[in-house]
Amino acid sequence: MDKRIKSFIEDTLNIKKISRYDFREICGFTFVFESDIISIKEKVSSASIMPVGIIYEENDEFYYAPLHEAVEIDEVIKEYVKSL
Repeated sequence: MDKRIKSFIEDTLNIKKISRYDFREICGFTFVFESDIISIKEKVSSASIMPVGIIYEENDEFYYAPLHEAVEIDEVIKEYVKSL
């Protein structure tokens, strides 16, 4: 789809996508969840929560184990450091 047409549709319908990472401590591991919310005209149209990785500590160092390859590790690290 042409970028101008896509932009016109998104602007007309006021389509917004919000993505964020949340962290939950479970059994000594920190699980990373990605939340995606899509709204159309300021009403939630779609939402999903997906586990994307595990952060764990070993020998006083932190490691990130992704559950799939499509996740931007830099964004996860940036959000995790903010949450500490």
